[in-house]
Amino acid sequence: MNNATRKRRFGVSIPTDIADKLDELSNKLNIDRSSIIVDALKEYIHDHLHYLVPHRCTGLMILVGGNHIDIANTLEEYRDVVSMYNHMHVHGKCIETLIVSGSSNRIADLHKRLCSIGCRVRYIPVSYEITG
Repeated sequence: MNNATRKRRFGVSIPTDIADKLDELSNKLNIDRSSIIVDALKEYIHDHLHYLVPHRCTGLMILVGGNHIDIANTLEEYRDVVSMYNHMHVHGKCIETLIVSGSSNRIADLHKRLCSIGCRVRYIPVSYEITG
C-alpha cells in the first residue's frame, strides 16, 4: 500500500460553528466529513505549494481588505513578480486582483507580506514548473 492510499488518523479541534457547517455540508452533498476535509486540505496544499518547494509559477491573487496605500506600496516592492494589478469596489469593499509570475519564494514572500498588512489573500496557481 503506497502513501496515497494509506490513512493516518489524528485529532483536530475546530470551532463548533465550523463543525456544524461541515456536518450540514456533508449531509447536503451526501459526502462524509473526512472526504470533504481531505479535498479541502489537498486544495490548500496545492494553492500553497510555493511555500514547500522552490519553483517558478504563475497564479492569481485575490485580496480583500487592507489599506490601499499599504497594498500599493507593497506591490511596488514586488513588481518583479506582479504582472497585472486591478483594483475595484464591490459592495463597499476594496478588492484587488493580481496576476503574479516568477520565483515561488518571491511569491510566498509577497503572500506573507500582504497578510501581515491586513489583507485576506487567496492564491490560485495557474501553472508551476518544478525543476531539479
